[in-house]
Amino acid sequence: MTLRFRLFLWLLLALGLLLIPLAVLTVQQAQSAVQSTLEQALLPRLAFLQSQSGGKPVPLERVQELVQEFGGVGFVFNQGTYSFTSRGDYLPPEDLASTIALGISYRGVLGNTLWVAVPREAGGEVRGAVGLAVPLLEVSALPHRLLRLYLWVGGGLGLLAFAVGAWGLSLSLRPLEAVSQELARRGPENLEPLPAPGLLEARPAVEALNTLMRELNTALSRLKVQEQAARRFAYGASHELRNPLAALKGYLEVLQRRPSEVRALSGALRELGRMEALLEGLLTLARLEGQGRVEARSLELSEFLPAVWEGPLEGQGTVRADPALLRIAVENLLGNALRHGGGATRLVLEPEGKGVWLWVYDQGPGFSPGMLERAFEPFVKHSDSSGVGLGLALVGALAQALGGKAQAENPPEGGARVGLWLPSA
Repeated sequence: MTLRFRLFLWLLLALGLLLIPLAVLTVQQAQSAVQSTLEQALLPRLAFLQSQSGGKPVPLERVQELVQEFGGVGFVFNQGTYSFTSRGDYLPPEDLASTIALGISYRGVLGNTLWVAVPREAGGEVRGAVGLAVPLLEVSALPHRLLRLYLWVGGGLGLLAFAVGAWGLSLSLRPLEAVSQELARRGPENLEPLPAPGLLEARPAVEALNTLMRELNTALSRLKVQEQAARRFAYGASHELRNPLAALKGYLEVLQRRPSEVRALSGALRELGRMEALLEGLLTLARLEGQGRVEARSLELSEFLPAVWEGPLEGQGTVRADPALLRIAVENLLGNALRHGGGATRLVLEPEGKGVWLWVYDQGPGFSPGMLERAFEPFVKHSDSSGVGLGLALVGALAQALGGKAQAENPPEGGARVGLWLPSA
């Protein structure tokens, strides 16, 4: 069931709830008004006849004149006896005589007949009454007449109101149709925000949908970046493993021909160590990427670093980190400075924002422009390097796992510096 059909049903129900009680109330009020008008017309005429009789019973001939005007049957009540203007079996209301005895005009309905009577007084006492019994056939037929009128006129107006309401609802639902058409024409990769609809009630839903699409777009972008990084990682890993495997194969072939060749054996062991270091780095990277953030505790760097570094240490700072992972990160920073910068010259602790930078300075030639941008990517290394290209990649992964970041720079005084920023304790 569509929303438009539901709204049309609600509109029809609302019109029914409005028109049906109104019709019932109108019929009841019309019946009451007609009966009241008839009573108000009869009572003065009967009182006038009573006043002209001079306290004597009104002749039935005079009552007959009212019968000819209003219809029904007239009667005179005298000494407990009813005299009617025409023959027939008439049964007056039971409370008519008692009401007249009190000197009160009587008005009441018995069946479909209106009974109206005015008391006759003589000598200060009630002696009888004169009255008229008028059939209420026209009043009884009034609901049917009004019902037919409502079916024709009210039904036509109801249909007109329904048509106008349905047209208005269709216009009001057009913004939702526009949103639906916009979504239908888009492909699965089109996650651009939807334009704000003209219907105020629909804007929160569209805004929530736009927020969801932005989050999906961000997630897809991250997945694409991760996919590209995974491809580069796989390519780099296969490339780096191919070289030591080829060398190891060559050394083993030499050993097969010359079992006593010591140089081939030492070369094979060297390449096995290189492969072991490469695999250990790959496993560490995979483990860090799989576990995300790690549990950390407060560490005073000026007390922690002397166990890893015996050279100059400037500054101080307290950070939140895992001691084992931080030790691996610092060792990789020092190893990178040793391989490419002639060794580390000093370590500097520099507070910044809500964290502390740990900078490792070296005295090498610095990073090339291309290396600065990709220093923390796996398998990116200097052209003259004999390493596996995972040192700074591990530093970047460890920084992310510890809730921090890593950065490489070429300071103005020469050399290079690689830093690890960690949040303060």
